[in-house]
Amino acid sequence: MKTLGVVQFQQKKFKLLAQPEGSFKKHLGGVPENFITIVFGNSGNGKTEYCIQLAKYFTQYGVAAWLSYEQGHGYDLQTAINRNKMEEVSGRFLVIDPVADLPPNTSFIEDLVKYLSKRNSPDFIFIDSIDYTRFTWDDYDLLKRKFGKKKTLIFISHANGKRPKSSIGERILYDGGIGIYVRDFIATVSKNRFGGFEDHIIYEKRAREINPLYFKLKSLTPDPSPGGEGSKKGKAKPEKQAAEIEEMHEELTEA
Repeated sequence: MKTLGVVQFQQKKFKLLAQPEGSFKKHLGGVPENFITIVFGNSGNGKTEYCIQLAKYFTQYGVAAWLSYEQGHGYDLQTAINRNKMEEVSGRFLVIDPVADLPPNTSFIEDLVKYLSKRNSPDFIFIDSIDYTRFTWDDYDLLKRKFGKKKTLIFISHANGKRPKSSIGERILYDGGIGIYVRDFIATVSKNRFGGFEDHIIYEKRAREINPLYFKLKSLTPDPSPGGEGSKKGKAKPEKQAAEIEEMHEELTEA
């Protein structure tokens, strides 16, 4: 048990990643150096693509490792890596098949803990997917307690509707710092304790083909940021446009 006075706690320093730039700037917010994330969505909606893009971003700050429990060293994963030109960060991104050459009588969690305990092990750990590992809450809790202050853990999950598919996924969403729901090649922030809430467009051409209503709504919604259209004083929103925006919001919510 460790006690701090309020002033001592206010003066406590936390190491943050540099302020995100580009498409991740308003999506992630001011994230600390180490945090826990769950990314969930149905197959074929851009979940892997999003996580590869996120991994490439993280290589600015350390080494990212993709533990491919679900696909192994599969073709689909290779295609996503090729599309995002991950050779540009060669040496800072590792693709691991944790199922291959697994020592006899060794569980996935035992093998992972042993790997992460090694000196100079990667900083950003993508676990694809939590459904295939069959990790329990105790396994997750072990990873969090042992590595939560040293590494960033990104759990990838299938979805049931707009929530993680499994009960362990639901609990990670509740416990972790960020939750990202991926659908139609659009990554939506379900939860973010660090202030980022803007959507991330994973693959705009495909997203526009699948979900044109989303982009129509986006074009009609005023930008509330400083200097944006919505920030100009005295510019009232027409009633007809407001009703149209509300109707489209309802359609997107029901979808």
